[in-house]
Amino acid sequence: MKSNLATCASNYTYSNHCSLSPTCKGWGCRFLTTPIDHIPMTDQEKAKLFVKVYREAKQKGVLECPHYRPIFIDEVLNNIERKTDC
Repeated sequence: MKSNLATCASNYTYSNHCSLSPTCKGWGCRFLTTPIDHIPMTDQEKAKLFVKVYREAKQKGVLECPHYRPIFIDEVLNNIERKTDC
C-alpha cells in the first residue's frame, strides 16, 4: 500500500474517516477523485463509471486498504440519482 494510504489507514478511528467531508461520503475514500461528469442513467453508464472509479482505486492502492470495500462504489451509484450535493 502506498505510504500516504498506509498512514491514513493506520489513523482510521471512526466510520466517516474516509469521507471527503462530514456531509459528502464521496467514493468511500478521500483519495478517490474520479469526477461525475454527468449523472449516469442507464446500467451501462453506471458500469462505465464503476470501472473508472475501480481502476483509480487499483492504481492508487486503495483496494489494499483494510477499511475500503469496492461495494462503496455501488452504493454511490445506486444513490446518485437521489443525492448529488457533493
